[in-house]
Amino acid sequence: MLSCGIDAGSALTKCIIMDGNRVVQGRGVVRSGANLARAARHALRGALNEAQIEEYDLTIIVSTGYGRFAIPSCNVKATETACHARGAIFRFPGTRTILDMGGQDTTAIRVDAEGNVLDFAMNDKCSAGVGRFIESLADLLGMNISELAKKKLDSEVNLMVTNVCSVFAEQEVINYLEKGQPVDEILAGVFMSIARRGASLLKRVGIEEEVTLSGGVSKLRGIVEALERVLDCPVNSGIDAEYIGALGAALIGVERVNERQASVI
Repeated sequence: MLSCGIDAGSALTKCIIMDGNRVVQGRGVVRSGANLARAARHALRGALNEAQIEEYDLTIIVSTGYGRFAIPSCNVKATETACHARGAIFRFPGTRTILDMGGQDTTAIRVDAEGNVLDFAMNDKCSAGVGRFIESLADLLGMNISELAKKKLDSEVNLMVTNVCSVFAEQEVINYLEKGQPVDEILAGVFMSIARRGASLLKRVGIEEEVTLSGGVSKLRGIVEALERVLDCPVNSGIDAEYIGALGAALIGVERVNERQASVI
């Protein structure tokens, strides 16, 4: 039995293929672009290639994310909160609070030990698209995302980026550059600003350890360190953190298939 989870986000589309023993067999990720159905096909193809199988080998396909309704080949559509809850608990079993920082919005989720959603809060205003803002920031600084991801948080953070609107925040960054402020200091100010906004959203649902950061932003070391400093606790990230939504969708697929088989028996 093979379950496929596709998380069609506004910035990236991720795919996970998982077998009946809940072992990941393949992963795929592509930029979403304007055509989400096409992005889903490309992400799926990447995961199929890694798993060394064909699409007809899949038992079920579950879609989630911003573009879940744009994927015609899926059997089940699941909410982002449910998928992130399942995926986070699976990868980091001690998770009780999740911060999903996406390209278009940011969501705080509180879960129980089984991965059931107890509460969630979403920020979809102009300040919420952390992924998009980070991409714009990298372009502004003449860096790629891989370079930005390796940047640590400075021990002393003296600069503040106070605007909640990403457009005005970019202007603040430009002003600092014009004044000759070092790039690392500017980045530290940006990372701390993002962390404070994330912490504020988490407080709305209640912060309980362990905290897990999901989404593509989880690859940025400086943001993880900033969140740990603001929350004063460790933050889970790393392996599969950007695939958490797709991972949860694949897990829901496994559960659906098992339920069907149990009902037949």
